[in-house]
Amino acid sequence: MQIKENQIFNLMDTNGRRNDVINALQGYIVILDEITNQEKCLWNTVPNSLAQFKFYQRAIELSPDVFKQHGPYDKLMEEIDKHPEFKYAIESDDIKYISKFSIKYANLINRFSKGIEDRARHYTNNLVKLGFVEEHRKISKVGGLLLNPSNLKKDRLEKILPIDNINVIYLRQLLKLRVFDNHRNSYYSPFNMALYMLLKNERMTESTFLQIIQGGNPYKKIEQIDEYINNYKSGDIVNHFKIDIPEELKNNELIEEETFSKIFTNKKSRSIIKMYWKFYNFLYMFYIKRDENTLDTLLTFFEDEKDILNKAFGIGKNIFINRKAERPTPEEFIKKHKELFNGNINEYLYEIFTKSKILDSIYEYSDTTKRIFKATGIISFDNGYVELAYKELFKCIFKNSYLKDKIWGNISEESSTYYEYEEGIESYFCTISSLSEILNLDEKCIENIINEIKNEFQGANINEIPIIIANKRKLEFEMYIEKEYPIEKVRNILSLFRDRKNDQKIKNIVSTVATVPTIYEYIVGIAWYYFAGKKIDLLGSYNLTLSANFEPIIHAGGGQGDIVIYENDKVIMLEATLMNTNSQKRGEWEPVLRHSINLKIEEENNNTNRTVTSFFIADDFDYNTINIWKAVATVPLQSSIDKEKFTNNVIIMPINNNELISLMEKSSEYNEIISNVRKLFETDETSFDMSWRDKFINEII
Repeated sequence: MQIKENQIFNLMDTNGRRNDVINALQGYIVILDEITNQEKCLWNTVPNSLAQFKFYQRAIELSPDVFKQHGPYDKLMEEIDKHPEFKYAIESDDIKYISKFSIKYANLINRFSKGIEDRARHYTNNLVKLGFVEEHRKISKVGGLLLNPSNLKKDRLEKILPIDNINVIYLRQLLKLRVFDNHRNSYYSPFNMALYMLLKNERMTESTFLQIIQGGNPYKKIEQIDEYINNYKSGDIVNHFKIDIPEELKNNELIEEETFSKIFTNKKSRSIIKMYWKFYNFLYMFYIKRDENTLDTLLTFFEDEKDILNKAFGIGKNIFINRKAERPTPEEFIKKHKELFNGNINEYLYEIFTKSKILDSIYEYSDTTKRIFKATGIISFDNGYVELAYKELFKCIFKNSYLKDKIWGNISEESSTYYEYEEGIESYFCTISSLSEILNLDEKCIENIINEIKNEFQGANINEIPIIIANKRKLEFEMYIEKEYPIEKVRNILSLFRDRKNDQKIKNIVSTVATVPTIYEYIVGIAWYYFAGKKIDLLGSYNLTLSANFEPIIHAGGGQGDIVIYENDKVIMLEATLMNTNSQKRGEWEPVLRHSINLKIEEENNNTNRTVTSFFIADDFDYNTINIWKAVATVPLQSSIDKEKFTNNVIIMPINNNELISLMEKSSEYNEIISNVRKLFETDETSFDMSWRDKFINEII
C-alpha cells in the first residue's frame, strides 16, 4: 500500500466501509472466487466483461441490510429492461453480443461505470490492501486460505497460540503489512508499532493507541519512540505532518471570501464553509480591534456553533479555553491564546485547520483499523483501553528490539524491491508465510523461544501449554458470560430474533462487527450453556472466530456444525439458522443432515462410545421440516467424506427460540431431556434393505 505525504493510510476504502469489516471481506472474496475462478470471468468492465457488474450485483444481494440504497444500480436496471436484447445478453453472460453492439448501446454501457463498477473496484480494493488478492483481482495463496481456513497449516509457534485459523491469517497479514511512500522505498508498519507499544505498556488508552498507530506514516520516523509514547497527549501526532502554507495566506490581510472558500473547504456542505467564513471574520475583527465587543461577538458565535468549529479548527480540543458565557478581558483572552494572536493569523488558522482535518481522518480510519486488528484475536479493546492478550506468550515470541527496528525501514536495505514484497501474485505479501518465516526465525531461534515459553509456564511440557492457556481462557470466558450475559439478558436477546426489524438493536447489544446470523449462533450457544448447567466448554465448542474480548466476529466455516459440544458420554451439535421456513428447506436441510451424519460416523470410527445428538434451532419450522428430521432417523445414511461409510439413527431434533428460552430454566433436567430426545428417535434395529430401490427397478424394467 502506498500513500502520499500528509495522507492517512486506511485499510478499507471510504466508499464501502462498514462495521462488519471481516464479514465483508469474507463475502467479497467468496463472490470474487465465484466470478473469476468458477465462472472464468475476466476482471474488467462492460463491454469487455461483466465481472465488475456481477460483483456489485452480488455484493448488494449478499448484504441487503448494509446496501439499502443503490440508486445508480436501480436506474440502470430500469433502463436495461427497456432493451430486451441487451437484457438477455446480460442475463445469459453473452459478452460477445454486448461487445459487438457496444456502439449501439454506448449510452447504456456508460452507466455501468458510475456507481456500480467503480464501487466493485472500491470494495475489492480492500482485499488488495490485505494481500488476499493482487491488483488485477487474482486471488492470492493467502486469499485461498481465507476461502478455506481449514487448509491452513500452523507452524510450531502458531500451534501454541489459543487463536483459530482466521485469527492466524489476519495476524500473519498484519505483521507483513507495510505502508510505503511514493518512491516505494520507505515504509511504516502499523501492526509492528501496535505490538511494540502493547509489549512495552501494560495497557494504553484506546485514543492514544489509535492516534499513534493511524497517524504513523513512512515519511516521518518518530525519534525517541519510547519517550514519545510515554509523554503522548491527544492530537500530538499531527505535529509530525508537514504543512505547506498557500501563498495567498502568507500575510495578515483579510482574506477575500472566494479565496477563503477555495482553501477552507468542506466536501459535505457549502453552508458549513459559510460558517467557517463567518467565524474567520469575527476572529479577524477581534485580531484587529482587540476590544470587549468584538471578543463577545466572537465567543457568542463560537458557543452557538461549537461542535462544528472545534472539529474544523480545534485539533481534537476546544479552540477557546473558556466556559460558556464566560467573558475574560481581551488581554486575558489573548494571553491564553497567544499563538493565535501573536503571529500571522491566516497562516496559523490554516495550520490548525489542516491539522484538524488530518486528525479527523485519523479518527475516521482508525475505526476500521481497530476492527481488523480485532480479527487477530490477540488485541483486547475494552472500556476505552487496549492491551495485548496472552502477553506471557508474545513477549517470548516478539522481541522489542526486532519490532522497533521493523516499525520504519527502507525496502532497498533488505535486498528486495517493492514489487517482490507486495505487488505480484507471487509477492511476499501475497504468499503463504508462517509466523516463523515472517519473523525470520530459524530452528535454533524457535527452540529458544519455546524454552522461554516453558519457563513462563513453570517448565510445563510444550504440548501442555496450549491446554493450560485454553483452560485459562475458558474460565475467563465463563466470567465474561456471567458479567455480560446473565440469563435474563440472554432470554431477552433471543426473543428479539423473531423480528428482523430488531437487527440493529441486536448488533448494538452484542457486537457491531458481526452479522446478525453470526450473533444468533453466539447467543444460542450461551443459551445452551445455561441449559447445560454451565458445565460444558462453550468456548471450545464454537465454530466462530472471536476477538480477544470474546466478541463474535465471523462464522469460521469449514464444513462443521455451528456449535459442537464434546462431553464424556455424548456429543451435542447445534445448528442455528435465522432463515424462515421456506428458506430453511433450500439452505439448511442438506448441510445440517451432512454435518450430523459425518459427525456421527467420525465418532463411530474413533470408537468413542459417545452418543451423537443434533439440535436444529430456529425461530419457527414447518411440518415438513419437523417430520423429515424425524424420518431420517429410520434409514441408513451415507458419509459425504467416505462413501464407504454408513450410519443409522441420525437424530436431529428441531427446537425453536421460545422452547430454548424455556430450556434455559431446566438445567437440572439437562441429561434427562437429552436422553428423552434420543428415546423419541429410537427406531427398530431391523436390518434395512439398502437395495430396495434397485430390486424394484430390476423387476419392472
